[in-house]
Amino acid sequence: MPHQNRNWQRRWTVDFETQTAAHEDGWVFEFTKVSDGVFDGRLIAQPENLTLEQIKNAPRIAKEAGEAWERARRNRQ
Repeated sequence: MPHQNRNWQRRWTVDFETQTAAHEDGWVFEFTKVSDGVFDGRLIAQPENLTLEQIKNAPRIAKEAGEAWERARRNRQ
């Protein structure tokens, strides 16, 4: 199923030095390698003044972080 917003990737910045994916709204996820080619992401920062809408969208944001991380890793190789 295609993503609702085709340009969602532009809102994410992946940094391999810090092992993070950061969203322009302030969400930051850190990724740690758990086994060969498998990474686990965890939330390390969120927007300062969370709105109800942002709270409702948190699962989608977490999923996007993982997708942005994986896409950046594939494009890096």
